[in-house]
Amino acid sequence: MRNYDIYLIEKEVAFHYFGREQVLYHFFVEASRPVPSLVEIIDLQYKYITRSIPFHVFDYHMNKVDSMQKGFKMKKEKQQLTIYSTGSRAIVMNKGRKLSLISTGSFEAETLVFEHLRKIENSFLAVDLEGNSIGWLSPIKQAHYI
Repeated sequence: MRNYDIYLIEKEVAFHYFGREQVLYHFFVEASRPVPSLVEIIDLQYKYITRSIPFHVFDYHMNKVDSMQKGFKMKKEKQQLTIYSTGSRAIVMNKGRKLSLISTGSFEAETLVFEHLRKIENSFLAVDLEGNSIGWLSPIKQAHYI
């Protein structure tokens, strides 16, 4: 089983931290189990660097999966979407400022979710706290100045 927290990062923050994702990773680790005296500060920082993820936007884009991908089935519930096929399942839950993705089996269903999120915005960041990894779903293009 693979677990990912997927955040929609503010554009300015995403641009600034592109290439320095480990700083964001350490922030999300601290935010997941904050020191009691820092809860309020971490909450303010969390709200500053992340954007809320409207479920209707996510749902709209995921509805396109049904017609585009044969062999996948979708089950929708309130703020939750399950995508599955033979040997692959991904459950996506909208938690306001993050999506939680739980995936089992092969990688096809989770890859399908990642591909569709990539089309919505280019500042989605996937964090795997258990696997100690972090990455942009769609790398941010840097402007080069001469």
